[in-house]
Amino acid sequence: MNNTLPGYLQTLEWPNQPGRFLPCKTGVTEVGRQMALGFSCFALKLYHILGLWSALEVQRQTAWIAFLKSFQAEGYAPHGRVSHNAFIDPPLVNYLLAQTPWQRRLIEPLFRPRQLTYTQKVIIAETKQVIATLAEVDQTPRQPYQGFPVSAAGVKTHLLGLDWTRPWGAGGQASALVVFLKLELPRLADSASQQELLSVCRQFFDSLADAGTGAYFKGASPKHGQLVNGAMKVLTALDWLEAPIHYPERLIDTCLQQFPIAEGCHMVDVVYVLYRCLQQTDYQKAKVQAYCAQVFELIKQHHQPDGGFSYYLGCSQTTYYSTPISQGLPQSDIHGTCLLTWALAMTLEILENNLTGWRVIRP
Repeated sequence: MNNTLPGYLQTLEWPNQPGRFLPCKTGVTEVGRQMALGFSCFALKLYHILGLWSALEVQRQTAWIAFLKSFQAEGYAPHGRVSHNAFIDPPLVNYLLAQTPWQRRLIEPLFRPRQLTYTQKVIIAETKQVIATLAEVDQTPRQPYQGFPVSAAGVKTHLLGLDWTRPWGAGGQASALVVFLKLELPRLADSASQQELLSVCRQFFDSLADAGTGAYFKGASPKHGQLVNGAMKVLTALDWLEAPIHYPERLIDTCLQQFPIAEGCHMVDVVYVLYRCLQQTDYQKAKVQAYCAQVFELIKQHHQPDGGFSYYLGCSQTTYYSTPISQGLPQSDIHGTCLLTWALAMTLEILENNLTGWRVIRP
C-alpha cells in the first residue's frame, strides 16, 4: 500500500493545475468534476500522512497552497455571517442552493434567524477543513476567518444551540468552532480574550460528558454509531483545547461493543477515538489492539486494484455533502483513501508496528 498510494494520487491530479484533484478516476459527475476544494484538502492530507509533502519541490508546494487559498471569499459572501472570509467551493454551494426551494431560502432567515441552513453548515465545515489542512503545513489563510462568535456569551449560545441528541453533527460543528477560536481568533483579538473563550468551551464539554458511556451527548443515549462518531468530533476539539478526555476507560468500553459500519467515516472515527484514549490510559490495551487488528483487516477489504481505498465496500463514494460526485463504480476515491490511510496510520501506532513512517494528522 505504501508503494501504490502515491501512484494512485497521480491518476487523480489535474494536469498543469497543482493542487487540483478529481474525487475518483472514472464515473465522475459533472458537478463532481467542477468541485475542487475538499478534494484538494484530502490530497494534501495524504501527502502529509505519507511523508510526500516535504519531498515536493518548493514551487509545487507554493502553487498548491495558493490554489487552496484562492477559494477564500474575502469579506461577506452572500451566505450570511458565517461566510465572512470563508472558504467556498462555488460548484458545491451552487448545487446545494439549487436544491433548496426559493420559498425556503426566503423564509428561513426571517423565521429562524439563529438557525444555520444546511448550506451554511457546509461552508463552516469546508472552511474548518481548509484551515486545519493549512495548519498541517504551517500555513494560514490570507485573511482571518471571521464567521464565528467571539464573545463568551456568543460561544456559549452557539454550543448550547446545537442538537446534542445527534452528537455526530453537533460535535462536528462544535469542533469547527474550537478550531476557529484556536487558529483564527489570535489574528483578531488578544490572548486573554482567546483563553476566556477556550475556557467556555472546556466547561461546556465538562458538562456534556456522560460517565456511563464516556461519550458526549444530551438526552437518551444515541445509537452506537452516533455515540462513537460524535465522541470522535468532540475528541478532536479536546485535542485543540489541550484538554483531557473525561472518561477514556468508559469510552474504550463503548467502542469495543461492536465493529464499525464498513464506511470510511465510521472506521476512521472509532480508530481515532481508541488511538486518543490510549494516549491517556492503558486500560484494556490488549483488547483494543486485538480490536484494531480486526478493523485493520476490514480496512484492507476497501483496498482497490487501482492502488487506493474506496469509501464504501466495493465502490467509490457517491455523494459529498449531499452532492452527487460519482456513479459509485468499483474503484477507489480520494476521500476514502484519505480517511482509511489515516486510520491505518493510527492503527499501526496502536499496534506499535508503524514501520511505514506514516504520520497521524490533526483534524
